[in-house]
Amino acid sequence: MIHIVLKQNIKKILIEDTIHGSDIGVLKKELSSALKHISYEIAFIHIDYIPNWLIKLLVKMKDTITIETTQRALWIYLSKLGIKNQLKNDYKLNKSIDKKPVKAIAIGGSAGSIEKILALITQLPYADISIFIVVHLSPDKKSHLASIIQNVTQYKVSEAVHHTQVNKNCIYIAPPNYHFTVIDNYMYLNTSVEVNYARPSLSITFKSLAYEYQDSLVVLLLCGHGSDGTSSMEDLKQNNCEIIIEDPQECEAQDMLLNAISTHHYTKILKIAEMTKYLQSLLSAAVTVEGDIDIFLDNIKGIYGYDFINYDRAYLRRRIELTMKKSRISSFEVFKKTVFDDEQLFSTLLSSFSINVTTFFRNPEVFKTLREEVFPYLETYPSIRVWCAGCSSGDEAYSIAIMLDELGVLHKSLVYATDFNTCVLKEAQNGLFPRKDFTNFESNYINSGGKKELQEWFEFEENFIEIKEHIKKKVLFFQHNLVTDASINEFHLIFCRNVLIYFNRNLQKVVFNTIDDSLYKRGFLVLGESEILPEKYNYKIIGNKIYKKDY
Repeated sequence: MIHIVLKQNIKKILIEDTIHGSDIGVLKKELSSALKHISYEIAFIHIDYIPNWLIKLLVKMKDTITIETTQRALWIYLSKLGIKNQLKNDYKLNKSIDKKPVKAIAIGGSAGSIEKILALITQLPYADISIFIVVHLSPDKKSHLASIIQNVTQYKVSEAVHHTQVNKNCIYIAPPNYHFTVIDNYMYLNTSVEVNYARPSLSITFKSLAYEYQDSLVVLLLCGHGSDGTSSMEDLKQNNCEIIIEDPQECEAQDMLLNAISTHHYTKILKIAEMTKYLQSLLSAAVTVEGDIDIFLDNIKGIYGYDFINYDRAYLRRRIELTMKKSRISSFEVFKKTVFDDEQLFSTLLSSFSINVTTFFRNPEVFKTLREEVFPYLETYPSIRVWCAGCSSGDEAYSIAIMLDELGVLHKSLVYATDFNTCVLKEAQNGLFPRKDFTNFESNYINSGGKKELQEWFEFEENFIEIKEHIKKKVLFFQHNLVTDASINEFHLIFCRNVLIYFNRNLQKVVFNTIDDSLYKRGFLVLGESEILPEKYNYKIIGNKIYKKDY
């Protein structure tokens, strides 16, 4: 359903639930004929996917358009493709949401606070956030702070690099002798004059982050001499940031803390141990005992038809916690009720259960073995059928199709790509990928033994790349659940990589039976690095987790 309203040279377009056939024509006409003197505000309500043609129109209008989304899946997808958009939560049970979402944490202090920073980071839960650290270090010496912190955390740690994008699950450290700011999700470094006798200056970084993250930012000010950080307190307060200052009583160097406290623009004064506990409670959602999870999964199966009962419990627990944090729901009881009352939240949980970590020619040594040992055999067949089970965003399926095209056999081949996550399947069908990732794709392709230029199979746009149409036509995407659905065809080659590791042993046996039933009697099977073929199956090892069915 589409609603269009024009108010004072601003055209507001509300797109709700799904884009129906009649709406497509209206929307194409409206956006294709967009007037230069009119700004557009588009809101996607309860929509987790938009088609290829609409994405391209939005890119063309980037200078005159603002976009809002209510579904995290769409927000992530558009952001990956370089399309700015703002996520708005729109769950039915908003009264149950009792926490602000934390998107970033900023930590600032003197060189004497490094041990305290390590204590905080060591105990910090792994969360979908970005962390920024500014410490007054000697400008004349190389800093080893990044490598020191990396030893105590799962987060990826690095010094900030000028004009590079901020990523989640990362810790960024201001390099010595450089001011550090973040603007529109990009990091910037400069050597302008010292502020409060410091470069990097806490004040400059804190002010920048205040406007970037607003009420999603938590600032931790630790001990130090001078007044650095004080001038940023008002900006932080005005943007509704949470400001936590270390208790001066546990510090020798108190000046920075006392000066900041004198502004009265702070949220809490805490000791380091108290900070640690507070951050843990802020970032961690509590999930109750395993028995509750079992009942929860039974109800999901009964209401929605998805069976996760035999999935690995530790994995499910982590994904439930992650979804609770993203939804700002701290009570598992409230979360369960919300999932069963709100299909949108269930869709978010379903996406969380589906792990979409992939890339083109991932593990290139596997593709090299396929090129040298498997495809010369398959080339002799009158037709070639390949199945990518758990295909995620389609990188693997398209990689196979590209290799088949390079070898001159794509015309007699079909690649079946399946996943239980319908949203990610639709994104895969679009065939759009971030342009910034192409260098990595190309490196993997070369290491897989590729003989041509990978760019031959892509169309290049400003922020993204698109798989060429003749490749798309040979990849068939459709929903299939390995847990509950039967064999779909007889295939010469099956990819099932990094899927089975999320199942318990009983469920792995069920899935292996489905795969075995689907594989040609002399066909080939590719598994993930950590996956083991059960002994009862008569397969010959080719190499790099590639097996040939031997009967």
